[in-house]
Amino acid sequence: MCARRGDRHYKGFWGRWGIVIILAIFLGLALAYSLINPLMEAPDELRHYRFVRILATEGRLPVQGEEPCRSQSHHPPLFYALAALSTSWVQTDSDICDKPAENPFWAYRYWEVGRDNKNQYFHLEDESFPWYGDALAAHVARGVNILIGAAVVFLTWATGKIIWPRRDGLAIGAAALVAFNPMFLYLSAAVNNDVIAALAGAAITYSSIRLLNDSHGLNWRWGAAFGLIFGLALLSKFNLAASILLIEAVITFVAWKNNQWREWIVVNAVLIGVALLVSGWWFIRNQVLYGEPTGFQQVTELWGVREPLASLGLAFSEIPYAFTTLWGRFGFGQIPLPTIIYNLLLVLNLAGLAGALAGYFGRSKDKERWSLTFLFANMILFTLVLFNYMLVSPAGPNGRFFFPALSSFSLLILYGLGQLIFGISKWAQNRRGADSHDADVQKAATIFSGLAVTLGMLILGLIALLGYLGPAYSQPRSFSSDGDIPNPVTVHFDNLVSLAGYEVGAGTLQPGEPLDIELYWQVNNRPPGEYLLFVHLLDQNGSIVAQRDTYPGLGNFPSSQWEAGDRFVEEIRLYLPETAYAPAEIRLNIGLYAPGAYRLAVSDEKDQFLGDAFELTTINLRPAAGQYPNPQDQNFNDEIKLVGYEYNRQKVMVDRELEVTLYWQALERIEVDYIVQVQLVSEDGQIVSSADGRPINGDSPTYTWNTGDLIEDSHVLTIEPGTAAGSYLVNIALIDAAVNQPQNIVGDDGHWIDNRLLLAPIKVEG
Repeated sequence: MCARRGDRHYKGFWGRWGIVIILAIFLGLALAYSLINPLMEAPDELRHYRFVRILATEGRLPVQGEEPCRSQSHHPPLFYALAALSTSWVQTDSDICDKPAENPFWAYRYWEVGRDNKNQYFHLEDESFPWYGDALAAHVARGVNILIGAAVVFLTWATGKIIWPRRDGLAIGAAALVAFNPMFLYLSAAVNNDVIAALAGAAITYSSIRLLNDSHGLNWRWGAAFGLIFGLALLSKFNLAASILLIEAVITFVAWKNNQWREWIVVNAVLIGVALLVSGWWFIRNQVLYGEPTGFQQVTELWGVREPLASLGLAFSEIPYAFTTLWGRFGFGQIPLPTIIYNLLLVLNLAGLAGALAGYFGRSKDKERWSLTFLFANMILFTLVLFNYMLVSPAGPNGRFFFPALSSFSLLILYGLGQLIFGISKWAQNRRGADSHDADVQKAATIFSGLAVTLGMLILGLIALLGYLGPAYSQPRSFSSDGDIPNPVTVHFDNLVSLAGYEVGAGTLQPGEPLDIELYWQVNNRPPGEYLLFVHLLDQNGSIVAQRDTYPGLGNFPSSQWEAGDRFVEEIRLYLPETAYAPAEIRLNIGLYAPGAYRLAVSDEKDQFLGDAFELTTINLRPAAGQYPNPQDQNFNDEIKLVGYEYNRQKVMVDRELEVTLYWQALERIEVDYIVQVQLVSEDGQIVSSADGRPINGDSPTYTWNTGDLIEDSHVLTIEPGTAAGSYLVNIALIDAAVNQPQNIVGDDGHWIDNRLLLAPIKVEG
């Protein structure tokens, strides 16, 4: 009796209230993502919004190549029409081509987790609540997309209920896997057409699964339903055109299974007719405007294209990035989650797919196997669609292009996890000699997998929002005037802002290590414009060893937003280059400047002028461990490593020579003839001296090197008369003599860094 009561309670929660709870949490979370993510920061949101504005204000579709500024005019119009209808009542007086002021440092170390200059734009008070004008229209359009995202979640659950009517946990878990996917939440809360593409894919999946499980087989209504859904899918995003392969496969399979070939003809005729009626006008329009029905040729001319065969290796190398963007990599990719999260998700995905394959070839029955076949086929199809796009488009490696198969993929993952848990449970019971019914074990596995995925993904959605997306756009923390301020000082920068204190993370560093700095600022008067912060590390010659330039607040609190009385802590990290010359004592200076103009004057508490920069402290720079001067670990093309270098002097007179000694190590037997190029370059990029040649004045060409060989190689740069005094940069490259091609420097993870290595600066004196 108790067991039956518990069973009824389980069914009541999962079947009656589970999807309601999932949808309610999704709507709340998506709204939070929308409020925290500033407008136009999502990928291409500005251009998507322009499409909506053109439809809403001008009542027409934009034409590729005829716009005064770019919009996503190459996309089909369904989402934009829905958003335009929803925002047509909003008064927007700005020009369609208006855009927020850009942050020039927004891509700084974009691959790193953190909050350093992650904002592409500056966001002013006109975006604050209560909204009006463009801010209101954009948030309404975002609201439309959130409702579309909720429909995707619901259809995922509904599809799971058809396949597993007595295993509600699988349907709920799959819905949660979609609903709480941080990237799906993020894009649902932004203006784009990727979520409506996910809805079209989920609708095709739902309809196909229904037909596969319909005992009555085909009739004309299925043709009308598929024609309507496919026609709307084509008006959502063109990559959904590939879905016709699956639709036809399902219709043909059902006709074969039920011997309904006459109905097959009727269904296809109706499908084609309805699809043409719904979407045919779009392709006719493209043919008239662009000379071909898709408009893709015009896209390639305006946006660029890759050569598929030449891009094959690049596309494979981009697969890991595409995976991260399926689960959570915000903005234009500059706001990633920690690697451990991606690794855990990869394990979850692989385990789910492995379990799904095991269940497919093991325990699944006919109807379940038909549904699983469709889910696998849909997943494979849109994986190929995504990879094909990666071959032809520079914008290809984005997991959102897989969204049409997101519903199918999530259902497979939940099914597979349930199968794995079932198998592990049965194995454990057999080891103990326990006896249990498979149905009871299967039910327990279903409950556990559904509950674990639901809770796990909900936690992930919250972590991504509060731990990474929110901080990326947050203003710096404030401090009180009577609080504990480290190293208190009173240093004025004109009459605008004062430095009240500072903290420097370390007094001794090695090349390649970061230096953390905290600056306690107090605003005295509202600035008349924008000012940038600079942080410089200077050597004994006054040359810049390392520097950072940024808008205050790491881009999130520009000086135009300051008010008198504001207090904030600037937390900035400065990276010393791996090629910094050591040992040395270097000075840490800070200051503020107007872009392209002047620095603010610095004075002390007695108003005595200190110059245009303030020295915080000195840092001792000690060499990294190694047997060579300035030890290095610079990998050139996995063949040759630079393990150290040195100069005969760091300050050189005009008409004298600078000798640069390089220490090379062969990583393998070298068969290529490389030229070593050493250049002296001015700060504006002009080459003032160059020394090119084979190692050791030609006495040791690289094609004679064997694995492990160590070579001491010197090159002499002549400082010609007339060379202006100042700081100069030294860079080196390895040039393949046969093709005159510089070789790439390879990072530890295999990615290419650059094909030139910048060494420490030198000072030229007249």
